[in-house]
Amino acid sequence: MPHLLQGDGEKSVVTVSSMLGRTAGRGYVAYGTAKAALAHWTRLTAADLAPRIRVNGVFVGSIMTSALDPVVELPELREQMETRTPLGRIGEPADIAAAVLYLASPASAYVTGKMLEVDGGIRAPNLDLGLPDLE
Repeated sequence: MPHLLQGDGEKSVVTVSSMLGRTAGRGYVAYGTAKAALAHWTRLTAADLAPRIRVNGVFVGSIMTSALDPVVELPELREQMETRTPLGRIGEPADIAAAVLYLASPASAYVTGKMLEVDGGIRAPNLDLGLPDLE
């Protein structure tokens, strides 16, 4: 959900999407399509609201939240995710908060319509859902 942030006379919207909105992975069609749409909404809205409001977003990788608890509690799945992430770990909420803070702050005053990738270097989904081929 986009949020309008204000500070020092600036207005900024920051969306939070997913790396699955920019990559392809088997079994992620509905989720990935929704996240890709949010990223495109971010770019389109940036054009519509410029120059008064900046609009940017974050492509998030795997982050250690309660949503991942069922996965990371299984050692083999956690290891798969960490091994398939170039930085070798699952992200922390603070990793995303820092990116959102940057995009909402005057430090990014000349940035709009961009999606910042905060995903540990992932280029493809780091969790294989193990779906069989269609017959």
